[in-house]
Amino acid sequence: MEIFVDGLFVPVHDGAEPYRGFLTVENGVVTATGPGSPEIAPGATVVDLAGKLVLPGFVSAHSHLWQSVFRGLADGCSTYGWIEQLHMRYGPLLTESDMYAFTVHGGHDLLRHGITTVCNHTHSFGGGAAGQWRAALDLPQRTVYAHSPSRTDTAAERRAGIEQFQKITAEVDDPRILGRSYNTTWPLDESEMRAEAELLTEYGIGKHLHYLEDPAAADRQRADFPLLLATGSVGPDTVFAHFIHTTPEIVAEAGRRGAAIAWNPLSNGRLGSGVPDILGYRAAGLRIGLGVDGQASADVADPFQNMRTGLYLLRAAARDATVLSSREILRMHTLGSAEALGVEDRVGSLEPGKFADFLVIDPERPSTGPLSPDLYAHAVLALSAANITDVRLGGRSVSAGLFEPTATGAIHERVAALRALL
Repeated sequence: MEIFVDGLFVPVHDGAEPYRGFLTVENGVVTATGPGSPEIAPGATVVDLAGKLVLPGFVSAHSHLWQSVFRGLADGCSTYGWIEQLHMRYGPLLTESDMYAFTVHGGHDLLRHGITTVCNHTHSFGGGAAGQWRAALDLPQRTVYAHSPSRTDTAAERRAGIEQFQKITAEVDDPRILGRSYNTTWPLDESEMRAEAELLTEYGIGKHLHYLEDPAAADRQRADFPLLLATGSVGPDTVFAHFIHTTPEIVAEAGRRGAAIAWNPLSNGRLGSGVPDILGYRAAGLRIGLGVDGQASADVADPFQNMRTGLYLLRAAARDATVLSSREILRMHTLGSAEALGVEDRVGSLEPGKFADFLVIDPERPSTGPLSPDLYAHAVLALSAANITDVRLGGRSVSAGLFEPTATGAIHERVAALRALL
């Protein structure tokens, strides 16, 4: 048993308020937490948090870890120009070992920024799901593993890809692997889409769609929404990534069917994609989580910056500083993202029965000034990943070497070689 004492806890679950207190952990799971000092059981390991802030680990509801080595790419391009630069030019050159190494690089980057659970959306480059799956098993943080086939695949090729995905991922019993999903972005005809949705349901694989991100494709994608409904592609296991250029009818129907969205403020802003109607989505009953997307489009995997970007965009668009509170957006990037991914029973908040995944934060390293009485506002508006002093997964510190310069010489050489080929 580990007992963490004298922490300033900033809870995100409904009805809880900040408290100075303790957290007990057994076998990686929270057993108790609350204000004051606990009884110290014989043989327990006691960790003194010395009054530092404690936040649940962040959850990224939508990421592409392999993109970590392509930052600053295609500045000034919108989504499809950016895709042309990254996917079309670099994609065919990537090997399975590239995808493994780049994914590990991206995973460590998210972890040092305080993201302890990630929905890692992979691609068909470099041998498909296999290399990136090996990376997921070698990374410390928890993963919802998602895969996207090539848009040029036939229905038969997509089915074979799902069968391969099932074979690779189904039999792993690892508490870090929380779930699986598949990009059901078509083009397929109605019968093929229905068969694909049924196969995914049979295998217990969720659906994760890049949808209504870029205004250039909005008319076509909105016109296809009835096809998604008719084929069973919208339901409680559906996550719409981005979901910006909607209609009231699409929002209402997605809410009725229990779908979720992954909001990506940093990449949506960088690519000029637009600002989603988050308040309208919430009113329609959609579950809303935040993602830091890929580092080639968001560039910085900092959830604090992601929250601020989203919050400020919404307030500026509404010309209303009361739009969405700091507490609400902190919940969205933790428990809300876990709810969107369907894993809120295990991660997203520090409650008994959940994994003890949390961040220890020192607001004086670097100094952010005296703590505000509103700890939620201080956490969201003033802190950054630079204030994180320890990252804990299942109560175990994974910080050794995490904040030190990493040996990435081979990655730099490989990316330089790829650029030379272009």
